Amino acid sequence: MRTKLPLIVLSVIAMSGCSVSTNSNTPAPQLMQDTQPQISDSSMSATYAKSFSLANGYSLVVAEGALEPRSIGSVNVALYRNLEVGDFVTSVSFSRSGSVLNSLLIENGPKQQKLAVTMVTAGSGDYHTRQYVCVNGEQLSLC
Repeated sequence: MRTKLPLIVLSVIAMSGCSVSTNSNTPAPQLMQDTQPQISDSSMSATYAKSFSLANGYSLVVAEGALEPRSIGSVNVALYRNLEVGDFVTSVSFSRSGSVLNSLLIENGPKQQKLAVTMVTAGSGDYHTRQYVCVNGEQLSLC
């Protein structure tokens, strides 16, 4: 019995020194953050995008610039031979002050098409501006 007593005492001492506190107020160590500024805000993610099928079989895609504020930025109009497979032809971009309100194909002939993109200002004036984009064959131009 005498030989077991020191073993029991040593076991109790060893086990009492190993305690884990689950109610610690010490914050968990932080992982190193990337030093580059991150530009992602849910308020900037809702952008205008719309596609149109043209009489000649091509497609137009109108979209506000990705990750830009809705109140100012750019509009991109892209022409595709086949949008489903991503057969891109060309694009044209222009600046906007405000957000895209709507876009409308106002001419859709077999040889020439014309698109109207209407923007509305972000301020209280509710001012509308319109930019036209002409499609001639495989060429896009502001008109």
